[in-house]
Amino acid sequence: MKRIFGVEKNVFFMGLVSFFNDFSNEMIISVFPAFFSSVLKSGAASLGFIEGVADGLSNITKIFSGRLSDRLQKRKLLALSGYILSVATRPFYLISSSVGHVLGIRVIDRIGKGIREAPRDALLSLSTTQESVGRSFGFHRAMDSAGAILGPLVAFLILSAFPGAFNKVFLTAFFVGILALFSFVFIKEIHTVHKMGGKIRFRLKAHTKEFKRFLVIIFILSLANLPIALLLLRTVDIGLTPSFIPLFYLFFNISYTLFSIKAGRMADRVGDKPVILGGYLLIALGYLFMIYDHTLTALAFGFMILGIGSAFTDGVQRSFAARLTSPEERGNAYGLLNAAIGCGVLISGVVGGLLWQNFGATSALTLSLGLILVALIAFGLLDGKRAS
Repeated sequence: MKRIFGVEKNVFFMGLVSFFNDFSNEMIISVFPAFFSSVLKSGAASLGFIEGVADGLSNITKIFSGRLSDRLQKRKLLALSGYILSVATRPFYLISSSVGHVLGIRVIDRIGKGIREAPRDALLSLSTTQESVGRSFGFHRAMDSAGAILGPLVAFLILSAFPGAFNKVFLTAFFVGILALFSFVFIKEIHTVHKMGGKIRFRLKAHTKEFKRFLVIIFILSLANLPIALLLLRTVDIGLTPSFIPLFYLFFNISYTLFSIKAGRMADRVGDKPVILGGYLLIALGYLFMIYDHTLTALAFGFMILGIGSAFTDGVQRSFAARLTSPEERGNAYGLLNAAIGCGVLISGVVGGLLWQNFGATSALTLSLGLILVALIAFGLLDGKRAS
């Protein structure tokens, strides 16, 4: 099998797709706070609502896309359609003049993300051998992370050279996204002999009490996890110029990238549960920095801590879910997990944004901090023994 940089051809080009797409998407996210405040003349409530609804619908869409890709045996087509849907929305930011316009654009973009992720991951796993699947996913994650770092950096450079030129950022993001679609030309479909029947069902009764409790805890933690675009408004609150705001998202993405692999290795050594506990405590610490210290240094440090905390929780909590469920119910379990996360982040964005705008950032951050501490006490009481 032909390899490029030590990985299979399919794996390399899927990594390239994610590199360009994340490069494009993160450019846009990094300028959202400044775009909302200076162009749309809107605040935290609108931004939180948009990000909450969009991310919530994205997670809920993932429940169905994986099963649909197995049923249709068209994983490449389904993943490509998701990327096309997302990239196609980006030119519309150039003519958006209201919060309603951005809501429609962002929701369609995130639904595209929900459609593509499960079939993309399935295609990625089928494109490599069992012995090298970990390396393939590691390569893909590295390419994804590289794009996430470069996106905010390029947005910063554009706004520094052309202050207030958000259209240049959106246009650049669109053309970078086109490169992601072009990379799909070199990816081949892989079929499996697998029949899929029946309806998609949420069978809670099939799972242990511990997994059901875990779902409730993850829902509460998702409620506490404020959208990153909303948190970036803290830079606006302390008077930072718009061109510098993407740098704080850059700090978040760099720390997330540096600690993602270490989090997985640590979970293998000490177990999933301590790593998840530590990750959410770091997120709580990041919120404390934002509440009590309004200096630029503290804010930068807070975003770096949030990045580390997210690295310690995002992937590890999914492996913990696998520990609590039996193999034959694993697909259903991840559907339930995505539903819990999706509903949580939807409410988090809406409620967090309203609190932020009407009662101040400290109110939204304090509520999130309290929810994290309550959920972690319950999480500490969970039995993490593997389901039989």
